[in-house]
Amino acid sequence: MEGITKKRVRRTAEQRLADLEKKHAEVMERQRTALAKIDEAKKRLMQAPSARKDKVEEGKRFARATYMLAPEWDQRHFIAAIELALTKDAETLQARGEQLLEEHGKPRRGRRPSRV
Repeated sequence: MEGITKKRVRRTAEQRLADLEKKHAEVMERQRTALAKIDEAKKRLMQAPSARKDKVEEGKRFARATYMLAPEWDQRHFIAAIELALTKDAETLQARGEQLLEEHGKPRRGRRPSRV
């Protein structure tokens, strides 16, 4: 038995290709599970109270700014204005929007008298 050596069996190209495809599938599955974990963590963060609080604050700033700029307008007016604005340059509109939010979106400072 000692003198007998086992000959090496060469794998065919099809066998090696099948092994590579199997390895590729395993790697892709691991990546899918990792991406799913990342997406789940991202979703949890977006539902966190601090993120919700930031979104509520942004909504309040928007409402204050829109009321200051056009107190007589309602949702229909804003939708029509948005449609007209879509034909303009997006970067210019974004810069102007940030400027207007900075000017008009801040809450009033100080104590407000109660409504009686």
